Amino acid sequence: MKRNFIASVEENATGRIEQIAGELRQQGCTIKQVLKLSGIITGSSSGKESKLEELKVSGIKYIEEDREASALGDD
Repeated sequence: MKRNFIASVEENATGRIEQIAGELRQQGCTIKQVLKLSGIITGSSSGKESKLEELKVSGIKYIEEDREASALGDD
C-alpha cells in the first residue's frame, strides 16, 4: 500500500538532500517536495515495502507517515 511520508535529513547531510531524494526515487518513491533549508523530504512510497523504515537511506534521520489532520467538526 502506498503511503505518504515525511523524511527528516540528518543535519550533516542537508548539503546532499537532492541526492538522498534521488535514492528514494530509485526505490520507487514519488517525491513531492524537497525543502532544502529545513532538511525535509515529502513524498509517497512505492507500496512494496512493509514499513516506511525500509526506505531509510543513509542521511535520513527519521521517516514517518504523513497523516492529514482535520479540525474537529470537519466532515
